[in-house]
Amino acid sequence: MQQETISGNEGKTIKASFQQRSAGISLVITGTVALYYIARAWPMRPIALAGAAIPAGFGSLVLTTFALIIVAEIVLQIVLVIGAGAASKPTSHDQMAALKANRNAYGVLAAGSLGVVGLLFAGLPAFCLANLAVLALLLAEITKFASQLFFGRRHA
Repeated sequence: MQQETISGNEGKTIKASFQQRSAGISLVITGTVALYYIARAWPMRPIALAGAAIPAGFGSLVLTTFALIIVAEIVLQIVLVIGAGAASKPTSHDQMAALKANRNAYGVLAAGSLGVVGLLFAGLPAFCLANLAVLALLLAEITKFASQLFFGRRHA
């Protein structure tokens, strides 16, 4: 009975292109690092609102966040290429999905940038503006990878 259950799952694989797998991995990495950033930046908020412009450790948090994204992307993309044997060329559907995903990401990044500029005139502390800028960048990346998965699946 147990042998039948195990052997029944052997033939199931995910049929996704290399670009779809890459976007999925990047989405997980960026989302996880964004949660890390929020969890580490949230306790700094009362310190910044109490009077300190930028709390101690905020600069290293931002640098660590981007370093984590870069290193994790490099390592996991190499693992993906090794596991796949080779990176296949993107199809026309994958290219179109990437273009549409970039368009969506640029819109999110532009809205976040305009929000930072607009709130600059509201007199918010520099910490809040810096947080909004970093979160806009992270949200733009998450939007890009999620859109790439969405548009790629829709065309497949």
